[in-house]
Amino acid sequence: MNEKPPESVSLFNSAFAIMQREIFIHVLNILTGVVVARTLGPEMLGIWVLLSLVSAYAEGFGRLKTDVSSIYILGSRKARPEEILFSTTFFALISSLIIVAFLLWQFDYIERLLLSSTDVHYNQELMFIVLLIPFEFLLTNLSYFFIALENVTTYNRIKVLQSILNFILIILLTILLDLTLWALVIARIFSTFIPLAYAWLSLEREGWIALRNRWNKSITMEILRYAFNFYVIGIIATVNRLTIKSIAAVSFNSSQLAFYNQAEAGSRLINVIPNSISVILYPRISKLEKKESAVEISCLSFRVTLLVLIGIGTLLFLMANPLIVFLYGIEFEPTAEVLKVAIPGVVIGSSCLSFKSFFEGSGKADIIPKLQIVPVVLQIIFSYFLIDALGLIGAAIAFSLGSALYGIVIFIAFIKINNLSFFRAIPQIGDIKLIYNIIISKIIQAS
Repeated sequence: MNEKPPESVSLFNSAFAIMQREIFIHVLNILTGVVVARTLGPEMLGIWVLLSLVSAYAEGFGRLKTDVSSIYILGSRKARPEEILFSTTFFALISSLIIVAFLLWQFDYIERLLLSSTDVHYNQELMFIVLLIPFEFLLTNLSYFFIALENVTTYNRIKVLQSILNFILIILLTILLDLTLWALVIARIFSTFIPLAYAWLSLEREGWIALRNRWNKSITMEILRYAFNFYVIGIIATVNRLTIKSIAAVSFNSSQLAFYNQAEAGSRLINVIPNSISVILYPRISKLEKKESAVEISCLSFRVTLLVLIGIGTLLFLMANPLIVFLYGIEFEPTAEVLKVAIPGVVIGSSCLSFKSFFEGSGKADIIPKLQIVPVVLQIIFSYFLIDALGLIGAAIAFSLGSALYGIVIFIAFIKINNLSFFRAIPQIGDIKLIYNIIISKIIQAS
């Protein structure tokens, strides 16, 4: 096995800090989901999923991803942090306001499209979801800025604060005040505004140039040009993520849609490890001068991730039925079957996120949309026919196949482009020892 680059030590330490936050947030989200599911029931939960599609599509198709591209620009040391933040904030505001204007213009049509199967009107709740979009864009923009600075502490605090507020408010509003859908809307509003204020106040402005001097046309255009790759990636990823849910929204009743959504959310538990590594891997690779170091640290991240996800996926598969029934109740038992079908594909796809970070951090993000096309087209086809033929399980199969195909395609591309041997990506004894040493060191630190 090749000698590990020095960057791997600090990489996994930072990733572990993010993973601790991810685990805490997932536990809170699970507890929140339990309260919502048991209080509102499958039908009302399905209505919330439909309303949430508006902000999901706005994020996927409307956010320009200049915040993501700024990580590469800042890592390459091409501009001052405050110049980059000024540009990305400008684009976040403009794009979000255009989206809100469009959604308000087509508001009645969107409400009919989403909620045609229900007899009750939810136009007020939907209105607040729409008006919240600019503030969600600004919060996302600041979060990525802290990632670019590798300020993991502040980034973690923002995410934890958001989850804690959401959890506490939903508990208070659903159990104590007996609110239903409004509880989720109000919780979402406050868990956006308060973290946004905290993020803004946490900016370290010492040494920043005056506001009037922060507009840098050349850097702004470079951010926008590189953001185009991420925008295309985001659109394809949104189609990939929401195609099944959108087809299900037409084909399923609200309860079945809730079952699928709960299972998809449960499968995200597997993503804790790869997401934690990818968050810090992208800015880290953008700062590396030697390509071999970037290749090696990406391979190492993949091998470690694959080993851990196989273990987590196996455990989650075996525990799915009793866990779902215990948490959500017997009426949500179909969720467990969907989750078990989704797990293999999610393990394969999520393990390969390190290679996506390699392309993004090395200035080759334009490769990713080309790699996404075939898996996404196939998933759309799978979704249409499998949901029609097999219903809820068909949706699970389509989701699992789509995730696996994307992972396999990006894995092959990484191997071919870097002229690597396939065996370079096969987990080795040294990787198992590394995982063991990380766990032991963290246990010692905690004791």
